[in-house]
Amino acid sequence: MLNRFPSGGAISAGTVVERLALAARADAREVALLLLAGDEAMPVRLAVASNPHAPSLADAVLARDPAAEIRARLARKLAIHAAEMAGMGWGRLRQLAGDASAQVRHAVADTLTDLPDAPHDLVLALARDPDPAVSEPLIRLSRVLTERDLLQLVWHPPGAEARQSVARRLNLSETVARAILQCGDAAAAAALRRNPTARLPRGAWNAAAPTR
Repeated sequence: MLNRFPSGGAISAGTVVERLALAARADAREVALLLLAGDEAMPVRLAVASNPHAPSLADAVLARDPAAEIRARLARKLAIHAAEMAGMGWGRLRQLAGDASAQVRHAVADTLTDLPDAPHDLVLALARDPDPAVSEPLIRLSRVLTERDLLQLVWHPPGAEARQSVARRLNLSETVARAILQCGDAAAAAALRRNPTARLPRGAWNAAAPTR
């Protein structure tokens, strides 16, 4: 059985089960986790991607892993633990937020949705993602987005469903509600009508204006 202080040769000689167990250990040596980040077995690399004690160099290796599932797993870990990583985690998340795979970008966005201290620029970049699976949760739920951000998403939506996501936000301000009604988007207006928490301006339903 591999111990927590193995040599590189011992790691490569171990079975997949042994390497998997080592990859998940909190007390494994950083060099061991770095080597396992490049392991040929995907389950081993997934275990390193999930290990919050993996060194930043291992995370850097995994951020370039050819498997989107591994990059997505890494993104979720980093989003949860980024505040504890002295800025390194946020930097890696910014890299993953620009990943070519929507699965990876969605993993970042989905985890950031409930984080009120997530960096504004990172949240806004993902809220502008053209894939609704990525942008929708943040547009609808993130407390990091400001009223100005929401107005920009209404007037310059990244995709056809972005305005509807804005319209579904809890306690939507009167200013943003008016903008939705004025933009001429019937689907967004219908979503706004179904939002009982939105603050609607008096006579708003008669205030539609041509789309900009």
